[in-house]
Amino acid sequence: MGVIMVFTYNPRNGTAYARAYALYDRVPEQSRLFYYDRGNDCANFVSQCVWAAYGGWLAGMDPETVEVNRTRIKNHVRMAPYIWYGSSGFVGSTRWCRVLEFYAYVVSEKRYGPRAVKVAEGDWASLSPGVIREGDVLQLVVQSYIPGQYGHSLYVTKGGRTWDDILICCHSYDRLDVPLSSFVLQPEQYPRVRVLRFRNAEFYK
Repeated sequence: MGVIMVFTYNPRNGTAYARAYALYDRVPEQSRLFYYDRGNDCANFVSQCVWAAYGGWLAGMDPETVEVNRTRIKNHVRMAPYIWYGSSGFVGSTRWCRVLEFYAYVVSEKRYGPRAVKVAEGDWASLSPGVIREGDVLQLVVQSYIPGQYGHSLYVTKGGRTWDDILICCHSYDRLDVPLSSFVLQPEQYPRVRVLRFRNAEFYK
């Protein structure tokens, strides 16, 4: 498959992708890159943002750049072939599109692929907003899904000192740069959160 090299995790590229594709219904069909499943797509979208932050996505919505990005996806550029990958035709591998499997995979020791560390976990009262940075992935326990189990993922597009300052993008349901406070104010629905921070990682060139 080629030579393994270290690639930088660039939150700005992840944020640019998140903002471009957060409201997927508003993205022209000719510009869409990945499979989209209304109401069941949060981990898929977060994986896309992480992929973009590692340089998988070349910024741009013009036809030429979109075609280049489609080719990069088909060739699993900045993905882990057969392990962590998505596509336009189906949802992708389970590590790509499922909250718990995504978490277990990104924090695991491995030769190549996305690498993250859990920098914080707890209820909202025990967590300081200042610990959250642009490019982080947040995972929330969703009581209406499976009580006590992490079931939702968000991509942080802006850090801040308060819950209102922090902005996130996500799917299921699609949100573009909404304040994190919209989740914090529902502790009965989202009682716990964990914060994942991504590091530079190795991928096949």
